[in-house]
Amino acid sequence: MQILFFMKIIRDPIHGYIEVEDFVLQIISTEIFQRLRHITQTGLAYLVYPGMRHTRFEHSLGVMHLAKELTRYIKINSEQYTDLDFINEEYLKLVGLSGLLHDIGHLPFSHTFENALSLAKEVYGIDVEYYGKKTHVIFGNRVIDYYLGNYLDKLSKNYDVVNFVQRVISSTPRTKEESLASLIISSPLDADRGDYLLRDSYFAGVGYGNFDIERIKRSLIYVNGKLAVLKKAIPVVEQFLLARMYMYETIYFHSVVGLYNAVLSHAVVKLIQKNLIPNVAPENYLKLNDVVIMSKLNEAGREFFDAIVYRKGFKRYKKDLTGNCYETLEKKRKEINEIMRENNGLILYHDFYDVPYSEDEIFVYDDDELKPLSTESKIVSSLTIIKKGIVGYHESAEDKMKKIYEILQECPL
Repeated sequence: MQILFFMKIIRDPIHGYIEVEDFVLQIISTEIFQRLRHITQTGLAYLVYPGMRHTRFEHSLGVMHLAKELTRYIKINSEQYTDLDFINEEYLKLVGLSGLLHDIGHLPFSHTFENALSLAKEVYGIDVEYYGKKTHVIFGNRVIDYYLGNYLDKLSKNYDVVNFVQRVISSTPRTKEESLASLIISSPLDADRGDYLLRDSYFAGVGYGNFDIERIKRSLIYVNGKLAVLKKAIPVVEQFLLARMYMYETIYFHSVVGLYNAVLSHAVVKLIQKNLIPNVAPENYLKLNDVVIMSKLNEAGREFFDAIVYRKGFKRYKKDLTGNCYETLEKKRKEINEIMRENNGLILYHDFYDVPYSEDEIFVYDDDELKPLSTESKIVSSLTIIKKGIVGYHESAEDKMKKIYEILQECPL
């Protein structure tokens, strides 16, 4: 049975032209995928960077495109090192589908809603499903089963498409084919990061998220079950990792972005408490998007509505709480959570944490040997964990900040 009938072209500001086959277009046209048009990629970052209104929809298309591109180049680049005969048009189709659907489980405002689930569980004691950074992945696999399983099962006679895509997305591969696809979709040098760094940088209007993606494509190889780069490509990988670090430090971990995402997280908790949004279950996903949350925001409390819609009411403690201060606050987390709960989110604490590089995951291939990138690059070995906290409060709760200030006095600023 021939699945491919015709090709559509989508114009994209990052990748140029994205080719979309008929069977992919049918998935894109479903309500569950169109829903991603109403899930912002970077939460409330647009309150600081007005251009960042882009969504999970275009990012997913970009990851699909880039995943297939990387796969094609990996086969060409790896010919003299390993046999990758399984990479054919059918395999490219599966890798593309994995990229297309890798974010299908994201909730309103992306990671901000996940943070709300964490607050609901850990601060407010509400019984909700929350699985840390894997939350949207676990929910996504359920969504794939519920909305797309029957269709995906018809796309290949040689692969179990649903299981392939789900195992690739959740980084639980069982075969060499799934292992390579999983690395292409989710690893320190993958299609997901490759797209979101370029895309987020573009829409933020900054240049420091840019890197030479074309050079990376032509330098990736697959050897002994590992994704690696040729030694001559170390500078461009350094550029990629530095771009990611700069984007985290200046965009994703911007203190004001963090403040408003924390405000929104507490607002979502209020909506959960009042049963104003449906349970996070596959059958309710079409009712869960940014528009729905914004339409109910006023019912969470006027303070939250004014903050998110008009950017007014909440203030930030003006010092970034990093280093030893961050560690002190983490030790006081139980007390801080109690303060947030007592003040119904009008006093808040939000923490940022990211590891720019994990030395056992990116490899350099040199002289028939795989070497950790950190042993080959002084720049990479010097990258450190990014961690900081922010404290915010609504102007009506300023007189209740005494306990927080007492904790901050213990903080070596």
